[in-house]
Amino acid sequence: MGPTGIVRPLDRDPAVERRDRWLCPALGVAGLAAAIGFAAATGAAAAMAADTMLLVVLALAWLAGSAWWQPRRTELPWLVPILFAGLLILCALLAVRSPAFFAFGWVGYPYAFTLFSGYWVLIAVTATAVGQYAGLIAIGVPSDALVFILPIGIFVPVVVAGWIGVVEDRRRRRATAELAAANRQLEAALAENAGLHTLLLERARESGQVAERQRLARDIHDTLAQGLTGIVTQVRAAERAADDPDQWRFHLGRVESLARESLAEVRRSVQALRPGGLADSQLPAALAALAERWSEAHEVPATVQVTGVAGPLPTAIEVALFRAAQEGLTNVARHARASRAGLTLSYLDDVVLLDLRDDGVGFDPGASATGFGLAAMRQRLRAVAGTLEIESSDGQGTAISIQVPRTTAEE
Repeated sequence: MGPTGIVRPLDRDPAVERRDRWLCPALGVAGLAAAIGFAAATGAAAAMAADTMLLVVLALAWLAGSAWWQPRRTELPWLVPILFAGLLILCALLAVRSPAFFAFGWVGYPYAFTLFSGYWVLIAVTATAVGQYAGLIAIGVPSDALVFILPIGIFVPVVVAGWIGVVEDRRRRRATAELAAANRQLEAALAENAGLHTLLLERARESGQVAERQRLARDIHDTLAQGLTGIVTQVRAAERAADDPDQWRFHLGRVESLARESLAEVRRSVQALRPGGLADSQLPAALAALAERWSEAHEVPATVQVTGVAGPLPTAIEVALFRAAQEGLTNVARHARASRAGLTLSYLDDVVLLDLRDDGVGFDPGASATGFGLAAMRQRLRAVAGTLEIESSDGQGTAISIQVPRTTAEE
């Protein structure tokens, strides 16, 4: 049993603790007053020596001190038995000095039940009862009287204390078993929640991949397929206009124009899958190159800081973060009128953070229409279970914080 198992835990009801804090000292003071009053009534008070009065003062000091340390018993559990032993010694010394102080020794019982827990109550009560019985023998109480005092003064308190100790021990064991069961249930729930969280992340990532495929399919249908159809149409028209050089050149020019437009659309679609900045480098290097190009183009310093241990990320996550940085820097150039900007990429255990800040004019994030392209950023981040938060105000610049769950490239 640990030291905290010696003392009784603090009651959940502060009113009970306040009552016990003052009840036991009050009983002790009442016992001392009764002893002194009895001694005065029998004429024994005048015969009390100075050392007896010193013991009375020490007993009063002990009672007053208990009002301070009793509510703090759980903070100094090993000190409580020592202090209780000091009380029993004071009781025994006073009883030996004058039989009138025998009544004061009974204060050990309420303190035993108030201070101690479990079987320590039985130990404290037994020590008090033995001390009382030894005091009676020391002051010369007749053996006939001791026969009647023994069951009432010792056996009853000890039996009651033993019963309380057994009840508290069973209650503590039951509470420990219930707590262990609750902990097992909590661990199982946490494990289940972790599995559900992983499943949700995978589903969100799969949903993002499906959405990207659908977007790419729409792009191919709406741009490339239409462009190729237009090229075929213009080629047939050129064949029909073979005898008209002007019309032939016109249709041939349209073929070239449609081909260039289709090529540009293909390049844009491919770039949307993996931006050129990420083609030959990891995300930190790609962000550094992006910031450098942006600074040269707009003549505004832009810094990049990387914290934590950088590691490979799934392509979808790297693309989402890179695109968010691109969009954020574009917004700074278009709207912020900033003198500097900064990117911070942080690799943590479970997440990757991307912070973009500038010292520009700021804006109201709560405005219904800001024109900052933030909706597109949020949509792309949601596809990888990411979040985006904005802090900005007029004249105070803007800070964008992005958080994405971190998984390995293999996942």
